[in-house]
Amino acid sequence: MRGKWLLFGGIAFFLAVGAGAFYWWMKQLAPPAAVQVKAPILPPGTEVRLDGTIQAVNMLQVTAPIDGIAEEFAVKPGDEVFEGQVLGRIANESLLDNERESALETDRAQTKLNTAESELIAARLEDSRASADAARIRSELQRAERAYQRQAQLVKEGAIPRNAYQKVEQDYLSVKSEAETLVSLAEAARQRIQRSGTDVEMARKALAEKEQAHDAAKAELASASVVSPIDGLVIAMHKNAGDAVTKSSGSLIDIASDLSQLELVIEANPAIAARVAAGEPALVQTPELPGDGLKATVKSVENGKVVIEFSSPSPLIRPGMTAVARLKLK
Repeated sequence: MRGKWLLFGGIAFFLAVGAGAFYWWMKQLAPPAAVQVKAPILPPGTEVRLDGTIQAVNMLQVTAPIDGIAEEFAVKPGDEVFEGQVLGRIANESLLDNERESALETDRAQTKLNTAESELIAARLEDSRASADAARIRSELQRAERAYQRQAQLVKEGAIPRNAYQKVEQDYLSVKSEAETLVSLAEAARQRIQRSGTDVEMARKALAEKEQAHDAAKAELASASVVSPIDGLVIAMHKNAGDAVTKSSGSLIDIASDLSQLELVIEANPAIAARVAAGEPALVQTPELPGDGLKATVKSVENGKVVIEFSSPSPLIRPGMTAVARLKLK
């Protein structure tokens, strides 16, 4: 029994020694504890240099004039644009179909007017011929009537044979019948002119209405063009060709209208930003304008974002460029 206890005790001893050795080995492998070093506290008045991005102060957002699909834009960020310049187009099948249909309606109305005017010209020619024939037959009828009356008087007096009178009578009645026919044709020609004139006026009115509708459709289609409202510089494009857009979908293109008034936006360390005061002077330095820098003023400090405003004397300084601000901590 004593031998068993000795055996158990030896096993326990060796396990304890092994556990201690393993603990010591693991402790040697563990990395040394990090030593925290406090950042030095910069005294008030210390000048710091902060990097930021230049932005335009005066920015105009160009929105979609209609709902539709954005077609290829003619500009890109960094391009200079002028007022009235077409920057892109918005495709709208409904407007396009409306313009095409109104164009066809206008063509049909024009064809009707051309036909009515041709008929009026033909009616006037017919009236001219009928009037000439009527004038001629009236003269012939007068001569035939005088001859008939003279022959009637002679035959009544027995001065000529009756068969001679009958020949003159027959000629007179023939001329009279022809005169009645030609007068009727002339009257019909005048009525045709009146109808044709009315048709022309109606066709002209219809054409004017169709042209007005077509002009409205073209103007509506033209409004699908995205036009620059100002002279300026394209800063950002928020839509690509093929994107669906609506009039309420926000800005398509951002344009800076005055490149002389700029801002430098800095995402600063919160500890540094907390020691920057709005209204304090600063200097803005860029590679494009070597020298001591441009005089600037801290516009605002909020949530670690420092905004510095300054005036640029050169068009070389553009939004999107990077710059360095030199300012003093409070």
